Amino acid sequence: MSNRFAGLKSISVELLSHRLGRGLVGALAALLLLPLPSLAHHAMGGDLPTTVTEGFVSGLAHPVIGLDHLAFVVAVGLLAAVSAWGIAIPIAFVLAAMAGAGLHLAGINLPAAELVIAGSVLGVGVLLALKHRPRSAVMMGLAALAGLFHGFAYGEAIFGAEAMPLVAYLAGFTVVQMGIAIAAFGVGRQLARRSTSLFGQRAGLVICGIGAAFLTTTVVNILLPV
Repeated sequence: MSNRFAGLKSISVELLSHRLGRGLVGALAALLLLPLPSLAHHAMGGDLPTTVTEGFVSGLAHPVIGLDHLAFVVAVGLLAAVSAWGIAIPIAFVLAAMAGAGLHLAGINLPAAELVIAGSVLGVGVLLALKHRPRSAVMMGLAALAGLFHGFAYGEAIFGAEAMPLVAYLAGFTVVQMGIAIAAFGVGRQLARRSTSLFGQRAGLVICGIGAAFLTTTVVNILLPV
């Protein structure tokens, strides 16, 4: 009786894992159906935050409103789930994003930021889809490099704000990105443990599609500005 119960429990967990995996891949695919964003995404309708609350809310919203940023953060969390270095990869991305925002606020320009951001979504999708991935140190370095450019874009929405709203904004986008990455990491790690070996590759291919769409749109906007 106990063996039968254990077998039923194992089947139920396996079925749930497959459903979670298909649901997450479906959610990623749904991003392809949404309007593609520009570099600067602003929760305040283009106005600078003037209070700590406005700064924090704007920071929370920016990585979610910007679907290119959201797709990348989710992908980094999934990549961490199949990497030996685990959560250290999204931590490196988030810290680098703070540094990138600081570069923007200091007036230091990063060239071709829009192209790099769109390309980073495609790149992390490729890494996730690969059967034989680079070493964790390489992936963490690439995540940190991408973080500089994503953070540079975040800095656009707060450039010129007072000190306290600015600090709150930085805290907001740091908290939300870590939360999203950790959630994606947790789901990915559970799926990897439940014999869903193809999940990473499938999710990676979907993210590649999203990244290709962002990159194509960015190139077209650069070549044919409205």
